[in-house]
Amino acid sequence: MEEIKVFTATGCSNCMAVKDYLRKAGIEFCECNVVESREAAEELKRLGYFSVPVVICGDKIIVGFNKAKLDELIAYCTQMAA
Repeated sequence: MEEIKVFTATGCSNCMAVKDYLRKAGIEFCECNVVESREAAEELKRLGYFSVPVVICGDKIIVGFNKAKLDELIAYCTQMAA
């Protein structure tokens, strides 16, 4: 399965919602906090994004807390793991 990165910021309620949603679905991810990590902030900027949350899995990118898009990602990840 491809690595899932979730770019977050401390105190971001939508970031917490994305992480909780993925955890409840049993999806593992790597959290990249742009407040705590300069490297994470620079990577997000290189990708052309300036706000969080941003979820990246391969060529799939989700900006914000979007349940429909997250459900698509969960279905994709579940299918890849099978």
